[in-house]
Amino acid sequence: MIIKLQEKNIGDWIIYSDGFKNERGKIKSFDNSMKAAWVVYNANNNWDGNHWKDYTAAKTDYKYLTK
Repeated sequence: MIIKLQEKNIGDWIIYSDGFKNERGKIKSFDNSMKAAWVVYNANNNWDGNHWKDYTAAKTDYKYLTK
């Protein structure tokens, strides 16, 4: 489980796990006060450079995220 994120964590690979499925994505933004990160899970395999930033991110509670 993630406790706190910093600006340097933007772009890091992260694993979402809710006990039923695991999914890998990249951190696009976060809010430590809400304990949530916005994660891009599907970038149409366009992960090179910063292209993944053009894709929609899903709000995800820290409790479901690990590095």
